[in-house]
Amino acid sequence: MDKGKLSPQEEALLAAARHEAAGLKRAPGPDASPGEAAPPPKATANPAERLAQLMAAERAESALRKQRLRRYGLTGAATILALFVLWLLRAFRRR
Repeated sequence: MDKGKLSPQEEALLAAARHEAAGLKRAPGPDASPGEAAPPPKATANPAERLAQLMAAERAESALRKQRLRRYGLTGAATILALFVLWLLRAFRRR
């Protein structure tokens, strides 16, 4: 996986998933010695709640991206059109 193609939010989610998976791998089994204390289980949301949180975050990010596209897309298109019209006026004025 190319690291340059991930957004910071995706990298954070991936790091959290790797940390959680590493915690599951290192969890001592039933035959562990009493000196090895198991880390206290952290309260994790069930998969449905986690999926709902991820979907809500993605919806919010998508809405923000659409807002930016509308704002800057129209401004950029209007700027390009204005420059083209100015270029046309200048080109025909010389003749």
